[in-house]
Amino acid sequence: MKVKALVSFAGVVTMALNEVKEIEDKVICDDLLRAGFVEEVKSARKKSVNTDEN
Repeated sequence: MKVKALVSFAGVVTMALNEVKEIEDKVICDDLLRAGFVEEVKSARKKSVNTDEN
């Protein structure tokens, strides 16, 4: 899951304030979410760009 750090912390996972990182371990990720250390980053949908010039 891609998350953003709300505070700086160190441990099994170390992140700085506002750092965005992919955390693969669900148990660790859930623990950090419950503790309020991170928030999930939702993927923005990419817009297609039409480059056709008529």
